[in-house]
Amino acid sequence: MFLHREKREEMEKFQALMEKTLVPFATKLSNNKVLKAISGGFGMLLPIIMVGAIASLLAGLSITPYQEFITANGLKTVFSYVTTYTTNMLSLYAAFAIGKCMAEQLDCEGQSSIIGIASLFVFLLLIPSGIAADGTAVANMIDMTYFGSAGLFSAMILGIVVPAIYAVFIKRNITIKMPDGVPPFVSKGFAGIIPVLCITILFVIVRQLCALTPFGSFDGMIYGLLKAPLASLSESPLTFGLLVLLCNLLWFFGIHGGMVTMPFITMLYMPAALENLDAFAAGAAALPNILTNTWWFTFVQLGGSGGIIGLVLCMLFVAKSERYKSLGKMAIAPALCGVSEPVVFGMPLMLNVMMFIPMILTPLLSFVLSYAVTSIGLVPVLNGMQLQTGTPVLLSGFLTGGWRAMIWQAVLVALQFAIYFPFFKMLDKQAYADEQAAAKEA
Repeated sequence: MFLHREKREEMEKFQALMEKTLVPFATKLSNNKVLKAISGGFGMLLPIIMVGAIASLLAGLSITPYQEFITANGLKTVFSYVTTYTTNMLSLYAAFAIGKCMAEQLDCEGQSSIIGIASLFVFLLLIPSGIAADGTAVANMIDMTYFGSAGLFSAMILGIVVPAIYAVFIKRNITIKMPDGVPPFVSKGFAGIIPVLCITILFVIVRQLCALTPFGSFDGMIYGLLKAPLASLSESPLTFGLLVLLCNLLWFFGIHGGMVTMPFITMLYMPAALENLDAFAAGAAALPNILTNTWWFTFVQLGGSGGIIGLVLCMLFVAKSERYKSLGKMAIAPALCGVSEPVVFGMPLMLNVMMFIPMILTPLLSFVLSYAVTSIGLVPVLNGMQLQTGTPVLLSGFLTGGWRAMIWQAVLVALQFAIYFPFFKMLDKQAYADEQAAAKEA
């Protein structure tokens, strides 16, 4: 009894420390305008990403009779068109979407679409000229290298910087003002002339200065400077593991950990996923990147935060208390689709000292084991297909990695069950005793 009280006191001290240090920091991150804009921008792109991913999946499905059929009927060419104008041009869409979301974060909602177009324009303005067959640059040609994953970092930077500059003009009223009777869409168009003109002059100068560097262009410079350090971060399992740990720690303290960590997951790991998707569509024998953003939902956070499908199965099949039996029936469908809120707040997992260890341990162990089995080839490298939130477990594994990834998901659910089981039994025993005592009193 004394040891139990001592452990409880230690846990309360740890909780107080986290609430004093981690929670304020996480709250600031989740309210950061830049991170919100990036996250919101990629959220807008989800339909484009999904369509492109499906086309890539259909084009690259490694079944010989199927490949012969789609090649003979010209369907493979059609699928490649879709991929070319979706995932292979994602940076174009990202420049607009992030610019628009950033404008909204800067309280420029009325001008957000124009600012998004301005961000896209600047992104195109900085793209280097195309190269002719003789090796000379041609002004009326454009290099499409940076339309895809290679230009994603530039799109994110410009989607943040251009609205920030534009907002200065709006807030200081450095615009052309039209009379009151002029229709709003006309007034907004004229209001954007001065900001866009000044932004154009600024980034023309930037383009010319970047052309003097060894990189040759703004996009080449950004990609060259950021690719190596970000690649080293994204290739390190430690980075991914730390984000997993942070996400679930925040959820334990009642903060939406996904809102804090997903912008970083997207920035670091979506380019790797797009590279895999391109390689998969091209029929490559081996995909280049083990860690991608699709890992998050496919392997690590099965059932949502805390990896709680196994816990819900405990409630369904071993619970004695009516409380947890009822919660299990209510939570199973959301959990299978990656929604954990009914358990996080209904059990609750949040601030539940007894469930702290399995809530943190389960996703981390799922990540470590998944990385290990992928590294040795038991589970395939995921193809980079971006999943819609709510894609059910097993289906998500099949779409991103085939039948072996689907089987591995089932193994991970069994692992979740095993980790949560002893902790859940203690809670269920207490809940059952409470229900029996209440029944006797009644």
